[in-house]
Amino acid sequence: MTRLLFGTAAGVLLAVASTAHAGSTLSYVPDSLTQSVIEHGPWTLHQSGHHFHHDASGIVPPGTLTPPYNPTLYGTPYADYCSASGETTINHGKSVMQPYYFPFVRRRGAVLEGLFDYRPRNEQEATVAAISTDWGATWQFKGKALALNPYCPWDATDPDNQNVNVNGVKTAYGSSSANAGDNGLGHAFVLSVKGKQRVYHLNRADGHIDSDQLVVHPLHRGEDFSLFGLPELGFVSPLASGGYPKLEATAGATTGLIDPDAILGAVHMGEKTAVVYVSKSLTPGDKSFPANQVCSPTPAFALTNLVNKKPRKPNHDVITIRIATTSDGVNFTDVGAATGLNDQTTVALNGIRWLGSGSILRIHDGRFGMFFGAGNCLDNDSDGFHFIGYAETDNPVRGAGDLLKWHVVNGFDNPILSTDKVVDPAGPRPYPLNAPLVNVHGADALTAAQVAPFVPPGEGYTTNFFSGRVYDPQAVLTDERTVTIVFAGYNTPQPSNNLGDYRSIGRFQLGVQRGYFMPPFVESDD
Repeated sequence: MTRLLFGTAAGVLLAVASTAHAGSTLSYVPDSLTQSVIEHGPWTLHQSGHHFHHDASGIVPPGTLTPPYNPTLYGTPYADYCSASGETTINHGKSVMQPYYFPFVRRRGAVLEGLFDYRPRNEQEATVAAISTDWGATWQFKGKALALNPYCPWDATDPDNQNVNVNGVKTAYGSSSANAGDNGLGHAFVLSVKGKQRVYHLNRADGHIDSDQLVVHPLHRGEDFSLFGLPELGFVSPLASGGYPKLEATAGATTGLIDPDAILGAVHMGEKTAVVYVSKSLTPGDKSFPANQVCSPTPAFALTNLVNKKPRKPNHDVITIRIATTSDGVNFTDVGAATGLNDQTTVALNGIRWLGSGSILRIHDGRFGMFFGAGNCLDNDSDGFHFIGYAETDNPVRGAGDLLKWHVVNGFDNPILSTDKVVDPAGPRPYPLNAPLVNVHGADALTAAQVAPFVPPGEGYTTNFFSGRVYDPQAVLTDERTVTIVFAGYNTPQPSNNLGDYRSIGRFQLGVQRGYFMPPFVESDD
């Protein structure tokens, strides 16, 4: 029997409501921002304890050197990733959630369930399930599945993980384009259609990313929540004989989506379910755009220049937010491109060129709100990680077509949360123009000693765990007046800048008018 349960922003009932817009008012719940921790699970960058402790750290050494590198000067980015006997280690206690990012979070009764992208740089990618009973501040590990490879780094001091240990044989890995690095399955999203739940992933493999359909696995009921019964490895790794990993045999695929990168949310509409998704064109991208619609290298005052001392090259990816419908959760029909969220051609440093992640909630009048991560030429990265914003549909959503028109409420210059402020001295003009709604400094839970030899690049760099990147806000209705946001952040714009403080999970809460957002529902087949 199929019934409706209070549960998740991933699936919601359509409401018949007035077309009147009652403008949203968001406020920060004081002291609610925290860097999340996880208890148990796979290896983390930092682990404290009497018997088990380490601090992985590291910066990329000069190109004139070769591994092994001096850990005093450059750190040990894979410290204790594997035991002396060659087995991957575990996190024995509570540790900051590194290297975790791209969360998918939903409410299951009084508990939050999260599926997280676990991604040690150039080593592994897997999906981890965890639950939280304190609104995302603390998570308890529940399972790991669909990993990329089972092998250990050959040299724990090598930040690029150029070689791994395959049955005692030094085997090319990060140094070989024929192998995967950390390009496995990411961007997990759970969708329930007619009582059947499935998990969807992006295949990051070379030649497959943002061109293949999404990878699909059915979810099974079990005590380990959503990952119960899924394969331990999502790929068949051929490292012992050469070649690129291939998806394991049970993996399915969607049809009908256009260059899918991630699903942002879904709305159940009787026999059909509409999804809002990120479509990312890598080829041809913006190669045919006029020169004045293509990003230049990042300006001298950009974060990446301040940290790396050199600009990032132009990024040519083109992102479109699209709507599609499905009757079975596998085959999709495209409805069209959404408007009002981003401008693919903008080179304005306060514009939204790329919107790459987020989630949706139902508003009391039948419209929908979207919390999103976005960015522009100031970062030159289509993942869209400069700030967290908020948008709403123009009209109540009675059909899939109503998801095509949006307007931004909190954009680049009035963000909810942002990476560090930078200033164009020519103006002078700050970016963002106004302080973010969540305006917090020094939020990183780690000390300078834990992430040494990394040194923050000068005054004004706040060493928040989201100073360099902030994205993928997962919005959960906590109560009638509160929304909890679980998000991903990096201390620096690139993982290679600070290998002891990257890919992290945090959470904060927002106050809203009583009843502004409506409780979502999810189908459940009992």
